[in-house]
Amino acid sequence: MIVSLRTAVLTFAASLALTSTAITPASAKDKIKIAAPHPTIITSSIPALARDLGYFDRHGVDVEILWTAGGADAQQATINGSVDIAVQTGTAGVLSAIQRGAPIMIIAAEATGASDVLWYVRADKPWKSLADFQDNQTASFSRPGSSSDFTLRTLIDHYKAKARPVPSGSQPETLVQVMSGQLDAGFANPPLPTVFAEGKVRIIARGNDSPKIRGLTIRVHAANSNFLDKNRDAVKRFLAAWSLTIDALLTDPKVRAKSAEIVKITPAQADAIIKEFLPREFLAMNKIGDLDQSIELGIVNKQLKGPLTDAQKATIHKTVADLNAQ
Repeated sequence: MIVSLRTAVLTFAASLALTSTAITPASAKDKIKIAAPHPTIITSSIPALARDLGYFDRHGVDVEILWTAGGADAQQATINGSVDIAVQTGTAGVLSAIQRGAPIMIIAAEATGASDVLWYVRADKPWKSLADFQDNQTASFSRPGSSSDFTLRTLIDHYKAKARPVPSGSQPETLVQVMSGQLDAGFANPPLPTVFAEGKVRIIARGNDSPKIRGLTIRVHAANSNFLDKNRDAVKRFLAAWSLTIDALLTDPKVRAKSAEIVKITPAQADAIIKEFLPREFLAMNKIGDLDQSIELGIVNKQLKGPLTDAQKATIHKTVADLNAQ
């Protein structure tokens, strides 16, 4: 059978079109580079879970994770465009950058309230509460601009303490400094090190001790504004994948076991942490809790020079609501 040149060309073109259609979903994934804190606690395992369990893939985003120390480092990387999104970063630091006119925008809440952070001292020290710090004792936070920075400063004000807030780096670094006497009080997030169960340290404050903190969004996800303007739909899909990963983490034992593996704890420990420290409302993404109070406390804590404009606040609220609408 002789096939005309025209028929052969049309057949080849149709075949090529079908082949192109078949590969489009894989080739059309939007690339997003994120800065995320090292996965040492349950919530910081979420980016790896979303990647490894396919939630990002299913939402058409190809996510590259840059693990960082968090805080100002992640925010600056987002501002200068080295990454597209900073996840799980301190609200006050991002608000300060917005106030300065930096190209960064809040795209979702990450943590509202501070149920997952506490402060501790060595058991042989006399202090029973942060209120006992009245002589320039040192109390630590992770990095400038982090949620622990903001929360500690708010607690110092709440307790009328005369403590000196200082950065101490990671949680293992903080523990070494507390146990060696270089620091009076250190911060911690669960999973707590064994010194707690052994009675070698004592908790003196919890993040939610201050009523002002309980309704505040202390950590957010923030995107480079230029990237957001050009890739709004991709950012929305990224956030949808993140939200589904949270739901899976809180409800699916297999996902919790995977998180435990990443964080290097047992599944039973992961279950206990989620039950005690991580209520679902703590991780709600679609609303920034009490933004005005965050701004007011940021000013008191000297993290903001003054209030944001009404236009800036309205833009934050609208952006978060639009990007996280179901």
